[in-house]
Amino acid sequence: MSEPLLTMDLLAGYAVLQPLRRSGSAVSLEADTVKQNASTVSEHVESSWALFGAKGEIINKLREFGIECSEPDWDGYEAEPVSERALDRAEIFIRSLPEGVPLPEISVEPDGDISIDWLPTPTKTFSVSIGGTDRLAYAWLDGTDRGHAVARSNNGDVPPRILQEIQRITSHEPAFRVA
Repeated sequence: MSEPLLTMDLLAGYAVLQPLRRSGSAVSLEADTVKQNASTVSEHVESSWALFGAKGEIINKLREFGIECSEPDWDGYEAEPVSERALDRAEIFIRSLPEGVPLPEISVEPDGDISIDWLPTPTKTFSVSIGGTDRLAYAWLDGTDRGHAVARSNNGDVPPRILQEIQRITSHEPAFRVA
């Protein structure tokens, strides 16, 4: 499989656009125009496999979920609609994953949060739940080692502790650790 063609210049330009896409405190017509234009350019970059790779597919899937799961009871079992804020935070989280980290599977939870999951084997899993706040609930299973915790995210970015756990769970190293 070919790798994305993000050059350093393009990557730097793309990275500069990301904060402009997010909601800020500016309320002028010009600020709205900048946000819309930054979003449009980013969406075009993300839709290209050559420029953005598989992350674009996951982000497009998130956008599909935003449409499919936008109404109450979207699953027929009284599920809450997914919020725009949760979708935005999940997109930022996916974009923030460093190169080399395996990409996750995604789904919408009945409470309207986004579930981002790594399932390398039946006995090794890692799951992050992203909602509309900066609170990221996560859980892992690694053989007989399991746990759960909460981390805070700054603007939806991947907290270092969560990134370390993702890398540990998706590595091919044995499940046991030496004390």
